[in-house]
Amino acid sequence: MPRKPHAAARAAVPTRSGRSTRREFLRGATTVAAGVIAARAEAEKPSGLLPTVALGSSRVTRLAVGGNPLYGYSHFNEQYSQHMLEWFTDERVVSFLLDCEKAGINTWQSNYDKRVPRQFPRIREAGCKIQWLCLAAPWDVDPDAPRTPQGILDGMLKCADVVSRLKPIGIAHHGWATDLLWREGKLDLVRTFVDKVHDLGLPAGISTHNPVILEALEAKGWPNDFYMASLHYLSRRPEEYEKELGVVPVGETYLSSDPAKMCKVVREVRKPCLVYKVLAAGRKCGSPAEVRQAFEFAYQSIKPIDAAVVGMYPRYSDQIGENTRLVREIVKAPILRHLLPGAEQPAGLHDLPEVMRVVVRLWAEWQTPHASQRPPNPAEILQPKPIFGVAVSKVLSIQKLGYRYL
Repeated sequence: MPRKPHAAARAAVPTRSGRSTRREFLRGATTVAAGVIAARAEAEKPSGLLPTVALGSSRVTRLAVGGNPLYGYSHFNEQYSQHMLEWFTDERVVSFLLDCEKAGINTWQSNYDKRVPRQFPRIREAGCKIQWLCLAAPWDVDPDAPRTPQGILDGMLKCADVVSRLKPIGIAHHGWATDLLWREGKLDLVRTFVDKVHDLGLPAGISTHNPVILEALEAKGWPNDFYMASLHYLSRRPEEYEKELGVVPVGETYLSSDPAKMCKVVREVRKPCLVYKVLAAGRKCGSPAEVRQAFEFAYQSIKPIDAAVVGMYPRYSDQIGENTRLVREIVKAPILRHLLPGAEQPAGLHDLPEVMRVVVRLWAEWQTPHASQRPPNPAEILQPKPIFGVAVSKVLSIQKLGYRYL
């Protein structure tokens, strides 16, 4: 929401003493609320972008396109991977990213595949301005790098150096590498990578497949700028499967209980998270309804400051158009989101017209510098019913109602 209208609202309601009262605030707020909405609509209209969130100093769309299909990482089998790789020629990669940009996606995430240095200039020469977020891996710069803690660290630092020349908007520590260091008791080596990326002048991220590791990373309080979190714990060891399932599955396995576990931790960490494996590497694409269900679960289960990374393979259908339309529909959340189950709330608050939701948001902003002021009518019932129908004393604090602003 534009900042200037907010400032205008606050400036419009001063008292003679220079301080505003609640009554005067609401009078001024209702005057500017429609202007706020109009300004926001006008600002969003030309770009056509999907809703965005902050990632370092950049704004990224809440749907970023993943690079796995472009480089033949199907997470299914070698034949399907080859199928993808043969279709995604250099020309089709350029065309694909242009189509993503046209549909409202402004961010592309991938590893530093050997094709990236060749394709990147072509992407820019074609006029594509899509932002690139790199998932760095030691084996991308040295396929023979030892899978030891020191080998991983050395490879990660080298990869960050190489990748930085292409000016990505951020570099993340690969999830498989993070998980391996965790198992070896060497998770603190990831901090060295974070510091390295910051020294290069770029935002640093950390990826993982395991919600336990995400909790551990958050507890360390490191200065990384964001996380990447897989909705499926793909790096389980055979002994973990044996313990959980009683058997060791064949091939890459996706458990239906994983997404809820990861999303719980994603909601708890304070930093932005980019969730991936939303569609379980294509396993949740059996029907349009199944795809919608997976998208709805993801966006309703993560924080408003989070985004999703989804790979697309538009060989047989317009997955770019289908996915962006879904996201536009799903993230049309009200300005106010209820967070605490069981918290007392005025009935029908989410059904308020947008003008009134803007007023309520401005009201919450007013409360911050005026926390000590109390209204003279705490027993008065707010009107009209059924939108409110509660006493003034019940709505003095938005936070106590279990809400927060997006």
